[in-house]
Amino acid sequence: MHTSIAFINLGLAALLANLPFLRLIGMRSWGPVLNDLAGWATGYVLWMTAASMLENAVGKPSGHNWEVWAVTLALFAVLAFPGIVCRHLLRK
Repeated sequence: MHTSIAFINLGLAALLANLPFLRLIGMRSWGPVLNDLAGWATGYVLWMTAASMLENAVGKPSGHNWEVWAVTLALFAVLAFPGIVCRHLLRK
């Protein structure tokens, strides 16, 4: 049970990390980099909210110190790497 929830959480993180780079919706006319950054930050907030909800559903939630936020932000940035490469580095 706990293993499947962990895989669901990581899959959700990978999806939300790469979603802003697909250009499914145009947020504002700030420019492509700021749009991607705003969408990426929104995805991070959504992922952390969903992860907290999953943690509460499974059992007793643990405390979230600054280390948790730093590690999850770094993981989210690593998971976004394919979307960044496809969107900004492989331009035609």
